[in-house]
Amino acid sequence: MSKQNFKTKLAELENIPQDLVKAPAQPVDVTTQEAENLFIWAQEDKKVLMSIGLDWEKYVEDLPIRTGACRYAQALWHKERYSQEEAAKAWKEESPKAYAFRNDLLADMRFAFRKRPDLLARVRTIAGGDGNADMIQDLMDISVLGKANATEFEATNYDMARFDLAEQKSDCLAELLAKANGT
Repeated sequence: MSKQNFKTKLAELENIPQDLVKAPAQPVDVTTQEAENLFIWAQEDKKVLMSIGLDWEKYVEDLPIRTGACRYAQALWHKERYSQEEAAKAWKEESPKAYAFRNDLLADMRFAFRKRPDLLARVRTIAGGDGNADMIQDLMDISVLGKANATEFEATNYDMARFDLAEQKSDCLAELLAKANGT
């Protein structure tokens, strides 16, 4: 029911001017329960309230729909809030491992390409830059460059599956970082 109430009120809520939107002064669960209580209590005074000009349909009959919509919106916010927090925690755990993995791959490439100045220049370009987004892109660049130059790694019996893993990590980490950033 709350989900349907939310869908019913969504367009109306989206049309509220941003300057009228305020943070709640008390917890949402308390506010919605007080509104539900008010709905029940007002029933006894319906005639009196309507006689003094209260628009019963607009302000009283609509309360359960509004509270249902609010409860559902709060649940959606709560879900997203904790999803973002969980992603941030996972990013904090995974990113150091990913940086270490990238650095190991770069070292492996420097060794494999030691006789190829053209490829070493590409490795230097990949290694340049900093930041999380750069590290994620580096993993993809390393994967592509490593797979494209497999012959350079064959002499050392290198595990080429590490380049597949770099590609997978790049994709997964990009999604995880987006979630952690809340986008």
